[in-house]
Order: sequence, then structure tokens, then C-alpha cells
Amino acid sequence: MPRVRTARVGVRGLRIRRPGAWFALAALLAVGAFLLARGAGQQAPPGERVLVAARPVAPGTLIGADESGLLAMAQVPAGAVLPGMLRSADDAVGRRVVAAVTAGEPITQAALGGDPRIAPAPLAAGERAMPVPLRAAGVAAAAPLPGARVDVMASDGEGLAGRTRVVVSDAEVLAVMRADPADGDVGGDAILLRLTSDQALEVTRALDFAREVRVVARPAGDP
Repeated sequence: MPRVRTARVGVRGLRIRRPGAWFALAALLAVGAFLLARGAGQQAPPGERVLVAARPVAPGTLIGADESGLLAMAQVPAGAVLPGMLRSADDAVGRRVVAAVTAGEPITQAALGGDPRIAPAPLAAGERAMPVPLRAAGVAAAAPLPGARVDVMASDGEGLAGRTRVVVSDAEVLAVMRADPADGDVGGDAILLRLTSDQALEVTRALDFAREVRVVARPAGDP
């Protein structure tokens, strides 16, 4: 009976490669991907800079030319910038805060009383809002609109002895106030003017003692 030979394969002939090299390569690729992602993040756009409160700001605070310690610039993502946020401290200097602002909160036009390009700016330090009877402006239908510039004139004396003087020149109209008799308002219609404290005293004196007070509209662009 023929002998069947069993073929033996040596262990050395079937060398099993260890996976250590593959793991090392994978780790190297992972480190490279991490470094690339980190580099891409550093090259991302820095976003936008907006004006924020460096500390809590109370209503009524006047922002002066030296706003150190009060305002700061902060960087935010470009998509987080909303209309009304200020981009420079120059846009806030000379204006008064009308709503409380917390530390780190963006300074907005609303916090400063509204955008002066859309509506009359809020009163600055030393300014007064002075109502003048609308009859001084002539026909009520021709009352100047908010933002218009006017002169206030007062006439004294009678006949040839009378004289007319300019009480206030180039005053800004803030609003036109209409009286409502149903609410018991018998003061009549009036226009609200932006004046300095001294000008407000002069207009009050003219309204109390002058024979006649007139409000004359100035042409746009008139120096």
C-alpha cells in the first residue's frame, strides 16, 4: 500500500505581517489631518468688530470724547452683526444713553435714542426742547416738518417805533405737536425746537413780553 506523505508547511513559510505598521501610518495621517484643520481654522476670516460696553452703563450717561473704561471694541462673527450696531466709538461720542446697557452688550442706535439719520437726534448736554405756539409759524398747514431749520423773530413796540429782532437763528424742528381738545389740551398746536439753554430763555422772554413772535422757515442748505 503506497505511503501518503503529508506535506508540512513550516511556520516560517507563513509569516503573518503584524498590523503595527498600518496603525502607525493611520496615526500619522490623523495627526496630519488635525494640523491641516487647525491651520485652516487659523486662516478663517476674523469676523467683524463692533462697539460694546466695557462696563454697565446707566441710562442718562453722556458719552464724552474720552470714553476710556466705558466702551470697547469686540470681535463677533460676520453673521452676528445686526443693523443698528455701532462700529466706531466716534458714532457714540456726544450722545446720551437712554436705556441700560450691560457689560459686553453691543452699543446700538436704539440704546442711544435712535439713529440720527432717520429721526432727530436726542438732546445733547446743554440742549433744551422748547415748544413755540404754532400760530407763530403762520398757517398751521404750513408748519415746518421735523428736521427743518427755522429762525425765531420777535417784534416790539408799535408803529415807527417798533423793531424786529432775530431771537434764535437756525433752530432745528424736533416735532409738531397737535393739541387735542378732547383731552382738555387748550394750549393749542406748537412746534418743538432744539435750543441751547440760553436760547430757550430768550425765546421764553420773547413769548412773554414781545408784541409778536414769528417762526420763519429757512431754505434747505442755507448757511
